[in-house]
Amino acid sequence: MWARDSLRGALIVRLVTAFALIGVVAGSIAYKFGARYANLAYDRSLSDDVLTLANQIEVRNGLVQVNLPPAARVWLLANEGERVLYRVVDLRSGRLADGNADLGPWSIDPLAHGATQFRDAVIDGTPFRIGAIVRVFDPDDVSVLIEVGETLGRRQRVAQQTLAGSLLLFGLMIAVAVVLVWTSIDSTLKPLSQLEAEAAKRSGSNLTALEPAIAPREVRGLILAINRMMQRVSDSFAAQSRFIANAAHQLRTPIAGLRLQAQLAQDEVGTAATRGRLDEIDRSAARAAHVIDQLLTLSKSEAGSIPANFAAVDLTDVASEVIQRFLPAAEAREVDLGYSGLSEPVLVLGNETLLSELTGNLVDNALRYGKRGGVVTVHVGREGRRVVLDVVDDGPGLAGLTPDTVFNRFQRGDVSSDPGAGLGLAIVKEIAERHGATVACESPPGGGFRVVVEFAEATQPQSAPAPLGEPVAGA
Repeated sequence: MWARDSLRGALIVRLVTAFALIGVVAGSIAYKFGARYANLAYDRSLSDDVLTLANQIEVRNGLVQVNLPPAARVWLLANEGERVLYRVVDLRSGRLADGNADLGPWSIDPLAHGATQFRDAVIDGTPFRIGAIVRVFDPDDVSVLIEVGETLGRRQRVAQQTLAGSLLLFGLMIAVAVVLVWTSIDSTLKPLSQLEAEAAKRSGSNLTALEPAIAPREVRGLILAINRMMQRVSDSFAAQSRFIANAAHQLRTPIAGLRLQAQLAQDEVGTAATRGRLDEIDRSAARAAHVIDQLLTLSKSEAGSIPANFAAVDLTDVASEVIQRFLPAAEAREVDLGYSGLSEPVLVLGNETLLSELTGNLVDNALRYGKRGGVVTVHVGREGRRVVLDVVDDGPGLAGLTPDTVFNRFQRGDVSSDPGAGLGLAIVKEIAERHGATVACESPPGGGFRVVVEFAEATQPQSAPAPLGEPVAGA
């Protein structure tokens, strides 16, 4: 998995695999060459032993005799732990003149008399290397076969040492190559890390093109493709923003005129039925205007147009302003709208207008779905290093929804009389996420609904805003 997901891992695995294959091939070749040169070296030594033994042979009275003193015999047979066998054969009769083992049938090239010849044989289940020479002794021209054989332990040890040295060399080469490739990949991929950092700075409000020159030539085509894609996204965002702004402007003007005409007509008509219809027209136009404002806020939030240069905002001031703004609506529903929580400044990093919109949507949602004549409370407090804003009402709670779906767009509880569009909490979630905050809700079994937004607390500035003061209570 690591090798498939990582460029560095794939290169390291392939490099190690290539070196391993080269090491196997080179090791086998080194073993064969080591065995060959060991054979050549020890064949020379074996040839010397054969010649030494041949120099100890003489023919007396027609008999082949080996004048090998006991010390010389011990020297001949002592060969670094190897088992040494020898024999001397009179080729006239095939009689064994001297020896300590049967070395099997001999085969001597008649054209190579006087030169040591070598063969491999298995004696009593053990491999041997046998050197042989035919020497002719004067004056009777007696041909004598002299053979000396030894086991292959030394030869095999030399070949194995050669193989071990080769494998050690290739192991060191692999280790050095891995280290060099690892460091080289780090330096090679460093421009990609810079590119990643530059790309991370891009957002819906910052889709400027990436600089291809900071990356290797092989990646520049990808960067150019990404730049073209970001340009298309930027154009799409711009077109969307223009459409929303134009649509909002075009819709707000006739709706405002419709409401104005309905309100003027209410003063001129006399029948209660007509007045009721005009009231309904006014409420429908107000609802349409509210939905337009919510859609505009939601679209701007999604497009990433929230300023990046957030400042420290006093959340208690925001709560106070929102409560004052919604007091008339609370009085109309006979709701006790008030504040409970900290009175000193509580700072979060964000945009004051958007935080006001977030709090306003929470209060508006509580007033719409809460109990008529009930209580809605806005609370600002601290929990450790977190700032908590929550709004509580005593209405029917989730009313058929779940905590997972209540923040989705166009989700409304089973409250058919409310004219809302189901966008308020979706806007709350969008704005909270843009501020790095978390939002959650709960509905106790006894009824009521509580939405909690948690922010990271901002650093206290030198001149803090004025405290909120006493809790604000509505009707």
